[in-house]
Amino acid sequence: MKRKSMMTCSAILVLCLLFITACEHDIGEIENQNFATAVGVDYRDGEYYVYIQMIGLGSVAKSEGGEKSPPEVYVSETKGKTFIDGFFKSYHTAQERFLWANVTAIVLSENVLKKGLGSVFDGLTRYYEFRPTPWIFGTKDSIVDILSTPGFFKQTSLNTILHSPESSYEQSSTLMPVKLNRFAREFFDPGRTTYLPSLTVDDTQWKSNKKKEPKLAIDGAFFLHNNKYKGYFEYEKLKGMRWLTPETIRASLLLPSENNPEFITVLEDQMVKIQPVKQHGNIRFTILYLANGIVSNRMRNNTLNVEAMEEFVKKGIISEIRQLYQLGLEHDIDFLNLEHQLYRKYNADWKKQKNHNTLLREDSIKTFEVHLTLEHAGSFKNRKIEIKE
Repeated sequence: MKRKSMMTCSAILVLCLLFITACEHDIGEIENQNFATAVGVDYRDGEYYVYIQMIGLGSVAKSEGGEKSPPEVYVSETKGKTFIDGFFKSYHTAQERFLWANVTAIVLSENVLKKGLGSVFDGLTRYYEFRPTPWIFGTKDSIVDILSTPGFFKQTSLNTILHSPESSYEQSSTLMPVKLNRFAREFFDPGRTTYLPSLTVDDTQWKSNKKKEPKLAIDGAFFLHNNKYKGYFEYEKLKGMRWLTPETIRASLLLPSENNPEFITVLEDQMVKIQPVKQHGNIRFTILYLANGIVSNRMRNNTLNVEAMEEFVKKGIISEIRQLYQLGLEHDIDFLNLEHQLYRKYNADWKKQKNHNTLLREDSIKTFEVHLTLEHAGSFKNRKIEIKE
């Protein structure tokens, strides 16, 4: 019995030692891993430049005193004749193993978009550790500057629109942020024009202790069609995009005009439908837009009633969509994705189109139809105030 008891105790002791060793090994691995959080790609002088952002765990976690350490961000820069060549050179100075599963942002330079995305897509989607859900952006700025810009109050870039763009989009929706899997799907979708939001570093808006505080901003978008780069356009020229995106959460209009405003309306719960229609051998399109709106502020004690306000909102939406369409005519870009709608609805007619650019004509839009439910709200959204007629 004693012998059996001693053997049992010995077995338990061995198991405990193995468990303790395994735990220590795991803890050591976690502390010493290189957690990549963003990847950037540029192309210049015939070579791909690859940038990798790492954020120290100490910058994310709070210290014992409850305060955060100053942001600790490392950005690697390597280059190679191919994207994969430049990417693998980052291992030369890695010190510890890279973990790629935590990458939540990808930034591509305009030069890469012009060069073509074939090799970059292949590299980012082939390796099993990369997830298909990082946010993806373009930029005209230095990628090192983009990856190095911190958030507010000593927060890392994990708390910026680089890694979390959806929060600010929920409050003001113009250019919807795009994830890699959605961008890849639309990039290869026949007849579709897709885009990447453009990131820049704005050092004019914010100050900290009277010193300039650079912050990331979306200043426009890069557009692509049939795997080719079509161009970049500034934010102000793309306001019509918000009325064409079903995912738009909240968008505002200053009416009757920005130069002579009388009220602000905020539109939510929108739906947009673009339909191709065959007419006398030509393809034309109808646009139906539905939304709920709230008059959040009136600038003057004017005599505008609900019907007049609704009419101003309708005209404002139609005007922005027409301006966007006209911009597309000037630059040969199908912002409204008319070709893709034809591809989906009348595929045989789409195949017959020898030149799909013929869809972009001055008379291609047959009708605009806008239906609104407009209400007035006080300081609280749920408190509706009747507008006197």
